[in-house]
Amino acid sequence: MMRALATVAALAIAACAPTGAQLEVRAEQAVATAVASSAAPDLNRLYHETRPSVFYIDPTNRQHGTGWLLEPGYIVTAAHVVEGREQVLVRQASASVLNATVVGVDQRRDVALLHYDTDQAQLAPFADPLSLGDASIDDIAKPLLALGYSGSGVKREGTVGSPKANAGILSQITNFGPDSYGRNLEMDAAIDPGDSGGPVLNTQGEVIGMVRAAARAAEAGGTVVGTFYAVHADEIRAALAEIRGR
Repeated sequence: MMRALATVAALAIAACAPTGAQLEVRAEQAVATAVASSAAPDLNRLYHETRPSVFYIDPTNRQHGTGWLLEPGYIVTAAHVVEGREQVLVRQASASVLNATVVGVDQRRDVALLHYDTDQAQLAPFADPLSLGDASIDDIAKPLLALGYSGSGVKREGTVGSPKANAGILSQITNFGPDSYGRNLEMDAAIDPGDSGGPVLNTQGEVIGMVRAAARAAEAGGTVVGTFYAVHADEIRAALAEIRGR
């Protein structure tokens, strides 16, 4: 009887032991997991590298917005943030306030270009220009990072602290047509009032879009949750070319 029980136990243990094929599959799975982990974007690093180049746009008499450094002397934001203004205050996380002039706006695409005097302005350390990138249907489901100043207030010394990081994926690219907003990124990175004009970055730190709006209702009238729009980088390029060509 004892010998029979020992035989059953041995069979049970053998049944639990992985075969050579199972070990090979597990090894392949481990390698795949390691590769995926090493390829995962470091959004924390991306945020800290780019946040000095993101600004709080203060029109002083309306809802504030966000902007980003295009090149020395020039900042891009959303047109609706600076609508009706010729001058705005540009606040930095921890450096001095900049006085900026609205060079021009493209209302259809919702893009505005601001200019500040580089001889008088002192940018925060590591505030480097952000490069415009690209986004296509091949990038759908890839990670992105939207930066903005939603919910932020101005501190006593005039600074505003760091922008918020909103991570998500590119859900779709939508074309609203030539008479509306043109091509937009559709994303699930949550944005709120104050984020408008903020950069939407790919994992290489390139601006592939600019925060524009949150969807509130579908065409059929149903409530929409978790759908947000950003001006496509191509529309930003076209708008800036037209503004500078005027």
